[in-house]
Amino acid sequence: MREHYTHTFGPPLDRFVTLAVGYRYAGGSPGVHVGLPSGALTLVVPFDEPLWLSGGKLAEPSPFDGVLAGLATGPTLIHHDGRQHGLQLGLTPSGARAVFGMPAGELAETSVELEDVVGRVARSLREELEGCATWPERFAAVDRVVRELMRRHESRCGGSPEVAQAWRLIRCGGGRTPVAGVASDVGWSTRHLEQRFRGELGITPKAAVRITRFERSVDAARDPRRRLADVAAECGYADQAHLAREWRDLAGLPPSRWRAEDDLAFVQDEAAPVLAASGT
Repeated sequence: MREHYTHTFGPPLDRFVTLAVGYRYAGGSPGVHVGLPSGALTLVVPFDEPLWLSGGKLAEPSPFDGVLAGLATGPTLIHHDGRQHGLQLGLTPSGARAVFGMPAGELAETSVELEDVVGRVARSLREELEGCATWPERFAAVDRVVRELMRRHESRCGGSPEVAQAWRLIRCGGGRTPVAGVASDVGWSTRHLEQRFRGELGITPKAAVRITRFERSVDAARDPRRRLADVAAECGYADQAHLAREWRDLAGLPPSRWRAEDDLAFVQDEAAPVLAASGT
């Protein structure tokens, strides 16, 4: 069984949420799902049982009742028994300040228990979500909680406008933007940009460029009909070997293996079946 429900938030949440999905997967084989690096922080509320994660600063698989993961230059591994059921949000770096009152850099390269960030709100939210009958009801609850968190942190939602502009330039460049050009555009030296960028986001501008290009290749590689050599050329890699090296570095495996082995990659796949509004 594979179920996938996509939600769209209204203003101002639509500025900060890049992905909002509910999912249920059952009947598969136990294994490890590779959570790929992306330009979004990830919030997951699992239902039924905790989410077991490793990777980054987590040397051993650890259970999470709710998880908030920062920007990362390596994979997060999700250990499962063939079932997954939960709700996932992708948040922009500015969303970390707006919703949680902290710079995204405080969460970089790691996953933390959501309750450690928002307190008892995390537990009450999970209990409420598990009691809802439909996905629209669950996302209405998330909408209410996230807006309340934003109201709490209104005074701490600011950040460097130059870093925000640099992030936008890199993301809009699709992984082809020279860091020196970004620094020049925001009026800083390359060194100063690297220092301020890392302080706010927890990764360097160069890493952000690599992740942006990698994300483009992930989207292209989802289609099994696409030749990986064509994916490499389209996304700005020198050749297929370069693409494979970058995947091994950022994802821990080449794209050919990811295509063949990761049965849970559908969670972020736009081609996955979408539930009707009344679905669970």
